[in-house]
Amino acid sequence: MKKKLPIILYSLFFIFCFTLAALILHHLISSRYLKIEYTPSSSEESSQNLDNPYRGFYQMGGYILSDKEKPKTATNWCKKNCTSNPYPLMLLEINLKNYSDSDISTNALTQLDKMLTVCTQAKKQVILRFLYDWDGKALSAEPSSLPQIKKHISRLSTVVNKHSDCVYILQGTFTGNNGEMNNSNYGDLNQIRQIIEELDNDISREIYLAVRTPAQLRGILRTSTPLSSSEAYSGTLASRLSLFNDGMLGSVYDLGTYGNTPLKSSSKPEEQGTRSDELLFQYKLCQYVPNGGEVTVDNEYNDLDNAISDLSQMHVSYLNSEHDEAVLNKWKNSTYTGSDTDVFSGCSGYDYISAHLGYHYVVQQSSIDFHSVLDDTAILYLTVANTGFSSAYTKFTTDLILTSKDTGKSEKVETTIDNRSIAGNDFSEFKLSLDVRSLKKGTYTVSLRMKDPYTKNYIHFANKGYEKSKTVPVGTLTLQ
Repeated sequence: MKKKLPIILYSLFFIFCFTLAALILHHLISSRYLKIEYTPSSSEESSQNLDNPYRGFYQMGGYILSDKEKPKTATNWCKKNCTSNPYPLMLLEINLKNYSDSDISTNALTQLDKMLTVCTQAKKQVILRFLYDWDGKALSAEPSSLPQIKKHISRLSTVVNKHSDCVYILQGTFTGNNGEMNNSNYGDLNQIRQIIEELDNDISREIYLAVRTPAQLRGILRTSTPLSSSEAYSGTLASRLSLFNDGMLGSVYDLGTYGNTPLKSSSKPEEQGTRSDELLFQYKLCQYVPNGGEVTVDNEYNDLDNAISDLSQMHVSYLNSEHDEAVLNKWKNSTYTGSDTDVFSGCSGYDYISAHLGYHYVVQQSSIDFHSVLDDTAILYLTVANTGFSSAYTKFTTDLILTSKDTGKSEKVETTIDNRSIAGNDFSEFKLSLDVRSLKKGTYTVSLRMKDPYTKNYIHFANKGYEKSKTVPVGTLTLQ
């Protein structure tokens, strides 16, 4: 009997410990248990053209700097142009012909500063082009020496860099007819490279630079390899050197932009390739830097189907709204015919192209992964499509907004989304952490919000019914 007593006591103690452990485990599981239900929002795409920055058609304005004018004149001129410009983008041409062989005066710099201040106040994104000629007489209008152009760049940069949030792209090398780098005293590759390197040294790295042809770009950088994702947005010259094409779709050569000899592995970087060669080069390059300009000369290459194909392959994000009128009218009088499920089918060619210039975001689908006991945070998988021709080349701030249906209060969740990674005609899936255990139980609407740091404008998504909203719905989350 004495031997059995310890066994009984040990057994009772074991049962007690096991029961206590089970109770503790049950308590822990009960306290950790969080049931989640998630329903994704519908994702039908809209065919509306979205009012978003850094994309679309632009309006052009030109101003001649002169010591005969006062800064107030420049201010009033720019206010008038901004008011009459219905587009976020503006091509501002600044004619320096009065200073061709002299320093740019303080008065002239003040005029430029006043104009860019007006543009900033109007939330315009400026494509800036300095030139000495817009009458087709660049050979006689340009400075007599390359150092003079470099001095002008250095002097002007003090003003331009003050407005690096407003100035989106600086086009060209100050040279050529209409600043298009043609018929110039400074058209030699070495001269072009020197000017671009001066711009790279003096102009803020937040501003893109642009040259007229892919061959020029390759020659400047001394490589035939297009910009890679690993170098994109790094601040190097290669990562900020973009293209502008004012002969776009004008002929098989885009009016001198391309050549007629196929590129080979032995070709020098500065050699022009055929149209197909250069379209492929732009397809790779312009995933990371902007491409735009103006279409010209009514011909088969800007017939609607051909135009859409090439604009998409070149990742075009901006076009002149006024030139070439014959081409633009042809698009307006053409009808886009897509598939039965294409929301744009039946709209005009002009409306289709207008909506697809640049980026055109759509929240496509979402889901949540969460273990009710083991996980501390839920993972929200979010797919965002970009049905536009190109990426956005400016990084926006992107947040999730969780709004309680019970209280109406909203909570902002910062994300690591880099919208620049969403390529044109493609989609990206993002993996986002949600600290659901910090939320009170109840039902929440989950929305996505993008905002441009410069204009403070919200980025509109092409989800039907939310084309002008500050946020786009992602789904509904219930915590029980």
